[in-house]
Amino acid sequence: MEGMKVTKVCTARDKIEAEMILDILSQNGITAFRQGIGSGGIMDIYTGNSIYGEDIFADERDVERAQDLIRNIIEGVEEA
Repeated sequence: MEGMKVTKVCTARDKIEAEMILDILSQNGITAFRQGIGSGGIMDIYTGNSIYGEDIFADERDVERAQDLIRNIIEGVEEA
């Protein structure tokens, strides 16, 4: 991730949703990572999850494509 200008892509509701998003982004060649919101990182350590959600970050050059991928997935789920 050296040389990346990191930009927030979206906020996931929880760790599970964040990991699913990261997997989809990775499958499409987008390097990204998650970070707990507020004290969510501590809760994640103690309980394995956080009620505050998780922010997803990627290189600013990939943000638009990442958001399009996420949007397409959400629309596909709503149609099902």
